[in-house]
Amino acid sequence: MHVAREWVVEQLRFPQRAPRTTAVIAWSHVSATTQSAVAGLSNVILDPNELVAQPSWWHRITGRPRGYPQLTTGQRAELQQAHTSLHWPLREEGPEIRLVAVGEDVVARVVSHPAWTHPLLDGHQTILGFTIELHLVAAAAHDLFSLRANTPAGPHNDTTHNLARARAEWERRQVVAAKAEAGLIDRVAALRAYETALTPIATSVHNLHAVTETATGGADVDRLYEDIVGAEYSIERTSALRNDIDDIRAALEAQVAYLDSLIEPHRHA
Repeated sequence: MHVAREWVVEQLRFPQRAPRTTAVIAWSHVSATTQSAVAGLSNVILDPNELVAQPSWWHRITGRPRGYPQLTTGQRAELQQAHTSLHWPLREEGPEIRLVAVGEDVVARVVSHPAWTHPLLDGHQTILGFTIELHLVAAAAHDLFSLRANTPAGPHNDTTHNLARARAEWERRQVVAAKAEAGLIDRVAALRAYETALTPIATSVHNLHAVTETATGGADVDRLYEDIVGAEYSIERTSALRNDIDDIRAALEAQVAYLDSLIEPHRHA
């Protein structure tokens, strides 16, 4: 977790794209029945705006045949009541926005990771769980962004009795903001730690697949081994035949030489 947290903090040093999460749903206000219906809708992170949209006008607006017709009107109404839009600034400002973007990228990599989609991790494959976590992170980050945006600069000494109270409130806001940011970093770091943990699982899955494939191909290996043994036997047999041929040729050459010796006197007669 410490390594994952350091990674997140490092990412905050660099500019990030604008968050894709422009709305969230307060899932604690959504019934278990509706959550269960939502859970099976998609294998990608769910868009809150798409969840509450009627399929017909969503298609007219976006040109995409989405909007999840599987949801009932009552379920859409329930989700709509728990739906809140997030208004991010046009320019990327502050760690809050960067944290949301980093979290979105981590989750996108997790749900497309070959280890996470493996049947061995069936119990982990819940898009709704990651969607809820992203919404919680985005909502908390937006609250933090709003708090900082609405906090004026530190109070100046105006020699009145209001100074102490204003300074105390300003410092309280700074402490709360710092703790909220630290909590957000920890939440994104937890997602990063989960992503990192998938790598050795992917290696194990690959090795398991290799063992399975090897075991399945055992008959082919046995057959190939028999071919090798047969080839070695053939080589030995061929070598033996080659030696026999040399012996036969030597015998023939000896017979030819003997016949030559008999015929030679008659050639000069």
